[in-house]
Amino acid sequence: MKTLKTIDEFVEAAMGFDAEAHPGNLFVSQSHENGFEAEEVLMGDEDSVRKQVMQVFEVLLETERGSYYFHYPFSDPAEIEEIVAKLEPVYERFPKLVLPSEEMAEKVAVA
Repeated sequence: MKTLKTIDEFVEAAMGFDAEAHPGNLFVSQSHENGFEAEEVLMGDEDSVRKQVMQVFEVLLETERGSYYFHYPFSDPAEIEEIVAKLEPVYERFPKLVLPSEEMAEKVAVA
């Protein structure tokens, strides 16, 4: 398994696979960091009425030719919207399966 540092690298690598010649699955997971809600305000000021919880978005592409993995910690929903938009072509190419964070952790540990 190769871990990629940016979503652009992940998308470029995933689009380099021929999905018909090398079928695979795209596994996606989103969870609170370390599986728990944040105990403190990560971003905010005295005018903030709610805390923003740090979350982690993970995506793993497994094919016959190999696996690629990307994870992204975020606290602002706008950040994840941009990542999901960049993943659209990959979603169209490979079947997407949403996993709970525990199952994703197991897949990443094995891959």
